[in-house]
Order: sequence, then structure tokens, then C-alpha cells
Amino acid sequence: MTDAQNTPIITPVADPEAGTRIIFLRHGQTDWNIDHRFQGGTDIPLNDTGREQVRTAIGALKQAAAEGTTVDAIVSSPLSRAVESAEIVAEGLGVPYRGAVDGFQERSFGDLEGQIATRELILASRQSNNAFNVEPKKDFLARSLAALNRVRREYEGQTVVVAAHGMLIAMTMTALVAERHPELLNEDGIYPIPVNASLTEVPLQYLDNAIDRLVVQHLEPELGPEEVPAGAENTTLTLIRHGQTDWNKANLMQGITDIPLNDTGREQARTTGKKLADMGLEFTVLVSSPLSRAHETAQLVGEHFDLQVHKTYPELVERAYGAGEGLDIPAPERRAPERYYPNVESERDVYIRAVRTLRNIVRELSEGSGDQKIIAVSHGSFIRRALSAAAGEEWTVTVPNAEPLTIDVPGLFAWDSTKQFDEVGRLVW
Repeated sequence: MTDAQNTPIITPVADPEAGTRIIFLRHGQTDWNIDHRFQGGTDIPLNDTGREQVRTAIGALKQAAAEGTTVDAIVSSPLSRAVESAEIVAEGLGVPYRGAVDGFQERSFGDLEGQIATRELILASRQSNNAFNVEPKKDFLARSLAALNRVRREYEGQTVVVAAHGMLIAMTMTALVAERHPELLNEDGIYPIPVNASLTEVPLQYLDNAIDRLVVQHLEPELGPEEVPAGAENTTLTLIRHGQTDWNKANLMQGITDIPLNDTGREQARTTGKKLADMGLEFTVLVSSPLSRAHETAQLVGEHFDLQVHKTYPELVERAYGAGEGLDIPAPERRAPERYYPNVESERDVYIRAVRTLRNIVRELSEGSGDQKIIAVSHGSFIRRALSAAAGEEWTVTVPNAEPLTIDVPGLFAWDSTKQFDEVGRLVW
């Protein structure tokens, strides 16, 4: 059995920054490792050799502690071979195991799982036609890098061991170092897969760049200023956020998940409709997002003006929060969720979609029948970006449920995305 002195922490590149450190531990051996089978998301447990290998890693970490690198916490992939590896190390070091982190699971190898990993099948697994239903590389890296970013934020200033998997470690390290240190890659252009129970430090100084490239998605084309359409000079546009839902009450990220109004939300919508009618305001057309919480809010508001929902616009939906939907995510992550969860619509794209959609609504509804008084029922994140764009300054407060807010139509048409974001799509004012 290899002793601790032969299993040091591998630090591929020097990290100039003091503070947070993340060290990958590949789980110990399993029976499928012995047989060289594709393991992926199949939950294969450690064998006795694997448990002993992990205990050897404890010695390496104790030696590192003697040299100044003391581990503060252990986390892991949710798969049992990683969980048990983490628990063994945590007990051996006397530090807490903080549980599993979604996103650190091994790459799913689809139909290949359980098969012997021959060179031919390994090459086939990398082909773009995805004949074996292997998890796409882009999706795999996005979830791994986002999980790393969550761990970095949560354990700022600490040293954390992440018990994970060989391919995940190799591909994540490739994403981090390939541009700057191609000499660290093997003949296949990949950072070498670490052996069972080995320790690899993450070069965190490269993580933000990798997230910009591989996690944050910018899909919307640029949108420049436009003239206010003829006939729309006197059009007004009132935006209303839907009423409360149970997910709002529980502070969960809702996004495009179709959560209905609760009774409080219905009462909020009725109250808003009555308030607007009591103010003597008149409206000529009512539109909404197709999500049920917005559509029902629109119907309840419209009853006070004898208006039915004229049309639902798919583009009025809430910001998509991807893997963050249904979660009560911490406040720092809510400020930039696209950097912590895969498949979140970027800040840039929400701005552009909001402005483009509302311009189209004004243009479409005002054509041939000017002076329209439009109510559009939508969602908090969408409305906040639209208000910010039209005002030329960031709307920093949360949009209350069922709150009516009038948007500056000329300001909406004057907005220019090319002046609003930097070269990597980050908001600037």
C-alpha cells in the first residue's frame, strides 16, 4: 500500500492569491474501477481497497497541515463512492463533513455505463453525434464550474476538500488551465485523469474566466435605440407583477416554473385592480405572460375595467433560473445567479429580452390605433430590468407583488445594449 509521502497534493500551477483553497479528492477504488467499466452516474460503492486508499490520503492531508495547509471542511459529490470517501477523510482529520453538493456528480455516460471502457468506446463517447446519450460536455462543465463557484463563495477564506470523480476532475481542470498551461494536458488535450484517492488543488485564479466562457450564456443579439413608432407617442404602458405564490412566500427562485397564485396573491390582484379603477384610470388593452400566476393576475385586474386578456406573450415570462429554480439560494448568489447555477438566463439577456418584448408590444398594439393604455402583467426580474433600461439607471429595489408601475415608453425605445454591458456581458452604468 502506498504511504502518505507518495500521495502529495498536486498543485498544477502556483496560486498567487492567499485565502480560499479547494482541493479535489478523487474517490477511492470501486469494483467497476477494477474492471475498467464506465461508471458515470451509476452509484457504485467503494470496495475495501478504495477505503484503504482514502485513508492514505488522510496522511497526505495531515502532512500538508504540518506544512501550513489545514483543511477546514469536506464536501462531496452526491454519489455514494464520493460521499463515503469524504466521510472517511473528515473522520480521519477531525473536521466536519458538510454534505453533498449538487453538480459534482460524475459525467453521465448514458448507454455506456457498465460497459468495459475500451479505447474505441472512449473515443466514441467523445463524438459530437452523441450516439450513446453521453452527457454533453458543455452541460457537464457548466454544472461542475458552477458548483465550484458556490463552494468558493460559501467557504471563502477556508480550505475545502471536495470528494469527486476522475473524469469530472480531469475535465474541470482542463477548462481551467487549457488556455494558459497547455503543457499540462495529455496527447488527447485533457488534463490527466487522477488516480483513485489522489489530491489535486484547483487553480481558483482561473475560475472566473472559465465561468465567463463556459457557464454564463449570452444568447440575445444586440439591441440598439429605435424611434418611438408613429401613433405610439401617447401610448402608456403599465407593468404589473403577478400576485403572491407559495414559492414567493417561501423565498424560492421561481423563474419559468409555472407556480400558481395563492389566495393572498389573488386578493392582491383584486386590490390592485380596484385601486386603479378608484383612481379613475382607464385602460384599453390587457396582456400578460402565459405563466398561470401572471395570467390569473391579469384576469383579476381586468375585471375592474371590463377587459379580458387580449394576448399572452411568451417573451413576457420570468427570467429563467435554470438549476436554481425551486431553491432558496443565498443573497450573494441571487445577485448573479448565472455564475452559480447552470442554464440561468444572463443579466444581459434579460435586459435585452425585456426591452425588445415591450417595444414589440407597444408597436403592435399602437399600430393603427394610437393612444393605447396598456397593462402588461409579467414578473419581478423582468419588470425590474425593463424599468432600469427605460430610466437609464438601475432599479435596485424588489418589485412588489401586484404593484402597478408605469414605464417611460420613450426611454424604453432609447435604450442601447451596446453601451450597457462590458466585453464579457457584465452590466455597467
